[in-house]
Amino acid sequence: MITAREEDSQKLMMDAAVKLVANEGFEGFTTKKWAAQAGVAEGSLYYHFKSKDDLLEKTFTMIDKGIAGCFTSFAQNMKKPLDNYRLMRELWYAYYGHLIDNPEETLYYYRFRTSTRYTQKVQEGQLVYFQDFISIVRAVNEETGLISHLTENMIWVYLIDTTLAFAFRVITKGLEDTEENRNQMFTLFAKGVIGMAEITEAEENRN
Repeated sequence: MITAREEDSQKLMMDAAVKLVANEGFEGFTTKKWAAQAGVAEGSLYYHFKSKDDLLEKTFTMIDKGIAGCFTSFAQNMKKPLDNYRLMRELWYAYYGHLIDNPEETLYYYRFRTSTRYTQKVQEGQLVYFQDFISIVRAVNEETGLISHLTENMIWVYLIDTTLAFAFRVITKGLEDTEENRNQMFTLFAKGVIGMAEITEAEENRN
């Protein structure tokens, strides 16, 4: 069983991995640089983690849990009766705000999700943490039937990836973080969900 002290040490080491990957990408990640960033001996990695890949995967999971916690907080404070457009908008802004407030973690998360490290095994593991997001999707669907033809996983992946790419560009100064740009990004997201639902429904009707 892992002790509280060991847990703190692992967190410190994962935070160092976040900083290094945020600044240099996975291509610049070496155990030597990581140890210098963490302020530990290089060999200590193998005391706390099975391998470098294990460290990087667990760092991704740590960030993933933080994002899932953002959705959990949103679900707990969700107001009823549902105004579905406002609910979707507030959900989007809660997630986007979390990404912007944690820029280094967002850069790590984006780079991991768009790399070969993002395997099927990692994807399947993520679903464990996102049950509150799925409950929000179900609540919207009960009210509108809008997404009855889409899988919950599809909505989750679409929200995560489109918004993450937008936040990445904002953090790396590829786009300005203006209210106009936020509104346009949310509109694209909302129209995309509606469009996917309509296409999927049409395909099911043809069959």
